Amino acid sequence: MVRDIAQLETVFDSFCPSLPEARIRDNRLERMVRLLDLIGHPEESYKTYHTAGSKGKGTTSMYLASLLEGAGRRCGLYTSPHMYTIRERFMLPSGFFSDELYTETASKLLDLVSSFTLPEGLGSEKPTTFEMYTAYGYMLFREAGCTDAVIETGLGGRLDATNTITPEAVILTPIELEHTQVLGDTIAKIALEKAKIIRPGVPVFVSRQRKEAMDVFRKEAMENNATFFTFDDCIKSFSSETTKTGEKVSFSLNDRDYSLMLSMTTEAMAENAALAVLIAEKLGILTDDGIRHLEEAVLPGRFEKLSIDGHTVIADGAHTVSSVRAAKDAFLAITDDPSSSALIFASIEGKDIEHMAKELFPPFRRIAVSRPGTFKKSDINGIYRIAKALFPEKDIELIPNPDEALEWALDNGKDILVTGSFYLPPEMEKLRRAHES
Repeated sequence: MVRDIAQLETVFDSFCPSLPEARIRDNRLERMVRLLDLIGHPEESYKTYHTAGSKGKGTTSMYLASLLEGAGRRCGLYTSPHMYTIRERFMLPSGFFSDELYTETASKLLDLVSSFTLPEGLGSEKPTTFEMYTAYGYMLFREAGCTDAVIETGLGGRLDATNTITPEAVILTPIELEHTQVLGDTIAKIALEKAKIIRPGVPVFVSRQRKEAMDVFRKEAMENNATFFTFDDCIKSFSSETTKTGEKVSFSLNDRDYSLMLSMTTEAMAENAALAVLIAEKLGILTDDGIRHLEEAVLPGRFEKLSIDGHTVIADGAHTVSSVRAAKDAFLAITDDPSSSALIFASIEGKDIEHMAKELFPPFRRIAVSRPGTFKKSDINGIYRIAKALFPEKDIELIPNPDEALEWALDNGKDILVTGSFYLPPEMEKLRRAHES
């Protein structure tokens, strides 16, 4: 029996974290189907929309869910990772479900799984943590009476536990080099993993992409006889501007002009919002109320502006070269004095640290390299060495403890940017308190 949200935070951690062996990983979808057979395939009780990509899939999913909610639908939203509370993974675009629904649904799922074992040869006998997250999300949305759910992949697409739905639409956001040890070491290989969520006859919506990714997506869509819509083909006269009050966006679609003011800023957010409008328009679910919901949509850690001890602190989970560039550009657009600002940077292993640093560090004179928690490995000493070698003239400090890094930044900077990993902001107590308030 799950008693409260605090227990919900830890209950899934008792399951195995992953399936590292390639042979076992190839059986991932069979594992997930067996788990869904056990719980009665709740994902079939509502319409779904499937999102994959390296960056932007969370906010694009939120924007689409907001448009659905504005159209009068009850739309669940499944994204990852969470930042401050596990409820962020499973919610409505307008907020969380009741605590009772979260705990009661978890208890039902755990009861069903208690005597469930997977066959030998498929990996661990019990589901993995992410398989449990996915089953729980599907089940929660059914228990909540959702009519729709926007589902974001966790890793890749082809073998992702979420690749067990038959969606109304497939959404593919920008592809970058990420998780190369699992997904492949080129943009085309990674794009192919993501493209495998495309289903026969299901419309595909694609953001701006590198050519090698777009070619893969287009080929996969053709092979599945799926209508193919791209941002550049459909969205005209696109422009955006980061302001202190939000992201000002304008574009035209099918001879209608749109002028939006988004609560989440950066040009990347603007592109994600325009893509969501395109999807809603093509699916016939676009409404004026939906547009208003989209403008108000926010997600934790997506250029989240907080006030701490009289300082403006921006928490952003950017963790790729292009996303840290977007965070930097937006930060420079809203800060009054870039030269007096401070940067706190952390990253997990496997990221392109050198190019992230080259993109992100130049405007800042004061930089703290910190640790993004302990959930995933981070070579903070290696990051520090790279940073010092690239920028020997800057005041760069190695401060492993995130709370101490924030205190240092508050003492040494006016406005502060915290970025490089989704796992960094939750490690800061003052930042968590500011978010909760």
